[in-house]
Amino acid sequence: MERYAALVRNQPCMERLAATLPGIVAEPFLHARMVNTLSRMEYVGVRKMLKARHVDQLDLDGVQHIVEEATHALRLKKAAVKLLGGVEDGVRTYSEEDTLAGDGAEAYLQGVDRGCEELLSNLDFDEPARSEANYLLSSFIIEIRAEAFYPMYEQVLQDAGAPFSVRSILKDEERHLAEMFERTQELFGDAWRELMDAAVAEESVCFESWVDVISQGAAQKLANLQS
Repeated sequence: MERYAALVRNQPCMERLAATLPGIVAEPFLHARMVNTLSRMEYVGVRKMLKARHVDQLDLDGVQHIVEEATHALRLKKAAVKLLGGVEDGVRTYSEEDTLAGDGAEAYLQGVDRGCEELLSNLDFDEPARSEANYLLSSFIIEIRAEAFYPMYEQVLQDAGAPFSVRSILKDEERHLAEMFERTQELFGDAWRELMDAAVAEESVCFESWVDVISQGAAQKLANLQS
């Protein structure tokens, strides 16, 4: 697992995102919308879990995962409102207008989901086992990305003296990653490493596209503010 985590952390797109984040965090207008985008991503993750997971597959850990991701969405939404002085206008919904590249963020998640579905298409899974397999594989690689992103973001928040932290979210994501690691190895067996190599490659393309969109969106909104 550490090999994939290191691969993701050291990608050029993460360096570009690290360079973009301080400028976003320094501007409450932009930062609130970016935090609202993160909240939207957590919400979309919950929605996907509710659709993908069959009652025959859903255990205590699964319910806990759903609850925690929903809690992340709520905490981030509240943080976005706090950045705007307690006023919801500007981050009221998850629309493109109320987020920073929110549509691109959702496209990233949808792209990962579709990529994993395609990777699993030749494996011998029937429903609901196929949906469960897709949930595990896509969740695992997204959790790897989250583990790379949240520490970087937390450091930017600390450096800027931001009024909130994402440490508790990171702690949950680290536990989710450990659970996904164990369960994907158990489910996919000998095919695990080959699947993971392909899935990480798919996710990386999707994430790089989102970094492009959020960087462009931030630059455009900053230019509008200054004009």
